[in-house]
Amino acid sequence: MSRQEERTYDLLIKASAPREGYTKIVGRGEKGLKHLEFGRLILPSGEWNDTTGDCEVVLDIYSGIASLETLNRRFDRLGERKNVFDGSATVIYLPPGTEYRLEVVEGPVEIAVFSATTASSQAGVTVIRPEDNIVTHPGKENWQRHVYTAIGNNLRAAKMIFGETVNPSGNWSSYPPHKHDAFIPPNEVPLEEIYYFQLNPDQGFGVIRIYTEPTDPAPMDEIYVVEDGDTVVIPRGYHPVAAAPGYTLHYTWAMAGDVRQPGALSDDPRHKWVKEA
Repeated sequence: MSRQEERTYDLLIKASAPREGYTKIVGRGEKGLKHLEFGRLILPSGEWNDTTGDCEVVLDIYSGIASLETLNRRFDRLGERKNVFDGSATVIYLPPGTEYRLEVVEGPVEIAVFSATTASSQAGVTVIRPEDNIVTHPGKENWQRHVYTAIGNNLRAAKMIFGETVNPSGNWSSYPPHKHDAFIPPNEVPLEEIYYFQLNPDQGFGVIRIYTEPTDPAPMDEIYVVEDGDTVVIPRGYHPVAAAPGYTLHYTWAMAGDVRQPGALSDDPRHKWVKEA
């Protein structure tokens, strides 16, 4: 199949105006997703009651302060940031079958909500505080970025791997390009992924390319300009990201698959030489 004959995929979801309550952005059965759903929860005041049902749920507090109550646990005053550019995240992990209540302490509270279907989990209700994030700075020069892994090898979640990445102005991330769509354990396992982008200043933009090998049975080569509040689904393929000069680019990422193995990915062999340069 020639480049001109490649299929066109629609993996970009443009930002929508914030709305009070929960707003689903994308979910299972859409854009190639099998496991994940993503939405935003905005609470100016009061409380929010919900249940995780047949999913494990991750709540990432972007701004505001809230208290969490479950059947036999309570966590007061969670959340320290004014926005996602104000340090590491406070993240809540909720296993399937958990009823919970969020109480607004200092609003508005804005939360990213990710879920993955699963019958059970070895992890219980867990709060990952800013100091508990695993912070790394992979890459160098103009492809160094700051990665904050909230849920990785530190928690025995059923499917979910979760965190945030910050690209400094003009820098690349997910570079050299990597993928996680083939079952080649322990080196690589299939994990679908969602990126939710935010920019500072918010009129900024970035670029993401999602592509496969040209010999792939269903080749893909998509390039999207991403702006503040945009979401991109990555069902498969390599997926490098670049921030425009003058703008810091932040994205929240969640991965899930039938086999959970943090760090199991493959670099594009054409570009992995940069690690040794």
